[in-house]
Amino acid sequence: MAKALAEMNVHSASTSVQIKDLVKNFGQTTAVHSANIDILSGEFMTLLGPSGCGKTTILSMVLGIIDASSGSISFNGEPVTHIPMNKRDVGMVFQNYALFPHMTVAQNVAFGLDMRKVKKDEKKRRVQEALEMVQLDGYGDRFPKELSGGQQQRVALARALVIRPKVLLLDEPLSNLDAKLRKDMRIQLKRLHDELGITIIYVTHDQEEALSLSTKVAVMSKGVIQQIGSPQDIFVNPKNHFVANFVGYANFIHGKLIGEQDDQFLFESPTSGRLLVKKSGRHQVGDEVILTIKPENLRMGSEDESGMNVIKGKVLVSDYVGSTTGYEIETDKGEVFKVNVLGLEPYSLGREVTLHFNPESLLILDKE
Repeated sequence: MAKALAEMNVHSASTSVQIKDLVKNFGQTTAVHSANIDILSGEFMTLLGPSGCGKTTILSMVLGIIDASSGSISFNGEPVTHIPMNKRDVGMVFQNYALFPHMTVAQNVAFGLDMRKVKKDEKKRRVQEALEMVQLDGYGDRFPKELSGGQQQRVALARALVIRPKVLLLDEPLSNLDAKLRKDMRIQLKRLHDELGITIIYVTHDQEEALSLSTKVAVMSKGVIQQIGSPQDIFVNPKNHFVANFVGYANFIHGKLIGEQDDQFLFESPTSGRLLVKKSGRHQVGDEVILTIKPENLRMGSEDESGMNVIKGKVLVSDYVGSTTGYEIETDKGEVFKVNVLGLEPYSLGREVTLHFNPESLLILDKE
């Protein structure tokens, strides 16, 4: 096992990926608009976005199963855009795992080695090492139909790793698993990445997956990369309304910055009145902007309060899910705010409440 990890590290951890001005057109439709991504050696890069945003198209171009319309893809600075898929040394795990039902686990894992005409003894050793790597030692003689979804996913992962790829590509590999198993497999993937040091490009629409697994995230919408950064950068400092909404900023208030007090701006909205918000370096008084705040950063109380950064409303929706309760609070002017609180708070439907907006938790976004 240790030897296998060492060999994987030697072969793959030194691989960086450069995607430059990458474009893909399907007829009159542009699926990817001039994408630029630099992936360092050993990084876990996630392409995050909704269905149809172009993330799987980029993955397919890196793999080589579809050609780019323009732009380039390089490994360690060497262009691979026109190199056939079978010569790129790239491992791929598909969403549906794509296992051969008539083959045993060991035969499935060995498939890529068979295509490369690896000698029998070497093939047997590497298959065994790959199965140990994904904690499936002893499963080699079973067939896919005899395995759980999580086990099938690990077989697909072993098949991708056994060829010792320069880059590992994963296309929503956890989407077919139940919630608990998805979380367990996230831990397994993170462990493997830490141990192998392999460069990974991962595709998902699940922001929790992206933040949990990645060293870097690229958020996409309609074929355009909206923001690239560390999970913390994406989560704490979203660049625009789309990124903020996609990573969990569910409350948006449109208005204008009308003044300043020390290190805070005074913001005014026709629906929410005046709020104080921490200053942003790229904004100034007079700007029309959008304020956003996460549901978990809003504090809800039952006191009859008034003043700055306090808005009154009534409970419209209550959604208890065990560890948290989600509320929708409607103000007198018809604006609805989402609030998440720990556990079950005693706020019944129709109850009047107050919402407290911490200036430090409000984020200023450009008006779009």
